[in-house]
Amino acid sequence: MYSIKSSVVCAATLVGLKLLIMNQLIINLKKILIALNFLILLCVLLPADAKDTLKGNVVKIIDGDTLDIKIESNVIRIRLADIDTPERNQPWGLEAKKFLATKILKKEVQILITNKDRYGRQIGNIFLGNTNINELMVLKGHAWAYRKYLNNKNLIEIETKARKASIGLWHKGDAVPPWDWRKGVRENS
Repeated sequence: MYSIKSSVVCAATLVGLKLLIMNQLIINLKKILIALNFLILLCVLLPADAKDTLKGNVVKIIDGDTLDIKIESNVIRIRLADIDTPERNQPWGLEAKKFLATKILKKEVQILITNKDRYGRQIGNIFLGNTNINELMVLKGHAWAYRKYLNNKNLIEIETKARKASIGLWHKGDAVPPWDWRKGVRENS
C-alpha cells in the first residue's frame, strides 16, 4: 500500500527527473544550434566553387598560364583559372611566360583550386601573399580574361583598363586571342 507521503515523494522525483531531462535536452539543442550556425557561417564565407587550397613552391613555368608546383615530394601542374595567355609560339607568349616567372618562380604560393581541365591539370587562382597572380597577369597586359571559362567577372574590367592603357600585349593593338590563334593553328594543320 502506498501512502500519501510516498506518492508525493514519487511525484516530486518524477518532476525532478522530468526537469533534469528537459534541462539536458535544452543544453543539447543549444549545442546543435551552435554547430548549425557555425556550418552556415562556413558555407557563407567559403567560395562555393573552391574545392581545395594548396600551398607549394613554384618549380617550373610552362607558359604564361601554366606552371608546376612542388608540394612535399609531388609536382602538380596548375592552369591559371579565368585567364588565357598567348601561346609559346605566338607573339607575346615568351613575354607572358617571363613575366609570370619573375613574379612567382621559386616562390611559395597558395592555389585556390576551382576545377580540373580535360588534360588532368588542376585549375586555380594563384596567390603570392595577398596578390592574385591571375588578375595581375591581366592587369599588366599579359593575358586575356578567358570569357569561355570566366568566373571572375572583374577580369573583364581589368582587361579593359590594360587595353586602354596600351599595356603589355595591347601596345600594338593587333593582339590575337590565344583561342583564335589555336583555332588558326588547327585549321592550318
